[in-house]
Amino acid sequence: MNTKRFAIVGLAALLLAGWGCNPKIQPTPLDQVSNDVDALQSAQELSAEEVILARRQNDLTSNLLPIAVVLTEGQEAPAEGVERLSDETFGCLDRIGYVRVTREMATDDVVADAISTLLASKEPAYGNLINSLWESTFKLDKVQQSGENGATTEVWISGEANSPGTCADPRIKEQIEATVRQYSPDYKIFLNGTEANWRCLGDLSGECK
Repeated sequence: MNTKRFAIVGLAALLLAGWGCNPKIQPTPLDQVSNDVDALQSAQELSAEEVILARRQNDLTSNLLPIAVVLTEGQEAPAEGVERLSDETFGCLDRIGYVRVTREMATDDVVADAISTLLASKEPAYGNLINSLWESTFKLDKVQQSGENGATTEVWISGEANSPGTCADPRIKEQIEATVRQYSPDYKIFLNGTEANWRCLGDLSGECK
């Protein structure tokens, strides 16, 4: 009988030590978990912003600027010569890659310089990555900031796209947008005076506005 009593007392002591008397074993409140997740997401976003800021600063004084070109479906990614290659596909299952070329102009606006460099290129391809813009007549008119605290980059271009087919239309647009996006994720593009002209570029439905 005494043995059973000691066993019960011992078990109770262990339970008290594990549940009620050990301040280190406490459930994490749900609101704390939420705050921790928000803090982690903020830190990740800040890291992305820091990467973009560092890229802008480094490329501002570089003789070579990265421009966006296209790796078409079925083509192998080159072993060298490509600075970055996107994992995301667009249009006809194409991907964007960035190659560095001699900058066309050098100002205090790296976005303007990169777009000018891209539009000035008359190379149809860089290795096995194609340049869908080489026959188009686009030129950069201006780059300006808008929105709250100038957070949005506006790129104004004029000219005409020389598109050989359905797959080329999204390639033309994505090359320009990706070149802007590497420096400014918040952007707008105006073609011949309006956003609609850019948005509807290559659209043959007649319903785009």
